[in-house]
Amino acid sequence: MPEAPRQAMRALVYDRAGEGDESGLGLVIRDLDVPEPGPGEASIRVSAYGLNQADILLMNNRHYTRSDLPMRLGYESSGIVAAVGSGVTRFKAGDRVSTVPNIDGPYSCANEYALAREEFTTPWPEGWSAAEAAGFWMQYLTAYYPMKEIFPVAAGDWVLITAASGGTGLGAIRIAKTLGARVIATTRTSAKRDFLMEQGADATVATAEEDVTAAIMSITGGEGVRLISDGVGGGFVAEYVNALAFNGIAYVHGGLSGTNDVSFPILSLVHRRAGLYGYSLINEVRDPESLRRGIAFVTERIADGRLGRPVIDRVYPLEEAVAAYERMKAGLQRGKIVVTL
Repeated sequence: MPEAPRQAMRALVYDRAGEGDESGLGLVIRDLDVPEPGPGEASIRVSAYGLNQADILLMNNRHYTRSDLPMRLGYESSGIVAAVGSGVTRFKAGDRVSTVPNIDGPYSCANEYALAREEFTTPWPEGWSAAEAAGFWMQYLTAYYPMKEIFPVAAGDWVLITAASGGTGLGAIRIAKTLGARVIATTRTSAKRDFLMEQGADATVATAEEDVTAAIMSITGGEGVRLISDGVGGGFVAEYVNALAFNGIAYVHGGLSGTNDVSFPILSLVHRRAGLYGYSLINEVRDPESLRRGIAFVTERIADGRLGRPVIDRVYPLEEAVAAYERMKAGLQRGKIVVTL
């Protein structure tokens, strides 16, 4: 039976007008109307949602998409289906589900209730906690498309993953390893080295302590890396671009450097026949067939154990969401930060 309708819900929003915000971050909790599902949509009572760097980029006006203020937040969640709209056949009220990030529409999930399109909704993995079920789609799919479909990784290839201790970085390590790659993980200091090795990295580079290019070339025996997953961008690109292998590709999917500007001598790419590629998961999941392939790949590997539960760094209640975002901005996390509702 569908649950009794509610008139209002708590929602976390970003608003520089910021009434009631004492953090300076621009985040406030407000009462908003509970959304009603339209055709092809489900209404979900949210149990938890995962934080992503895209939230920070949007708040800093550095994302390639834009949103009006007050801005709604949250890309992926776990929860219980409250009601479904016309045409929905795979889910019903009471089902436990997880949601795939979808920026095209009113699909934020930092709220007590959220809407999700049926094709962006999946079963909550059996035996997983609410936090785990809210924190795996972004991290696994972000790596799946470039590593499997766009620039396929072969067994034995060297892959470099920057900012590897966050949720997306750890997901990229796991995807690369399932494809047989050898992984170099970067982190600012060596304090996280043991953690990253435990998570499957074959080697690490502490970017604040080492010459990045020299370290990579030493690890790879002068070969360089076939693929670079870069969530830092900005000036950091110049620190690794000379460590690309022949025909190597670096794809930039984040902006932890704090700037969108990239500058390096183009000959760094020319003589290696290498490339720099701008990448976003959102562009891939807009295609229905691509979305289905990605979901199938991850779902099958969760079922057979090749992809495990996400590493959860910390869990915060909605009332402490500001602290959650401050932790992410400071780069302190080891895994996924999650907010529960």
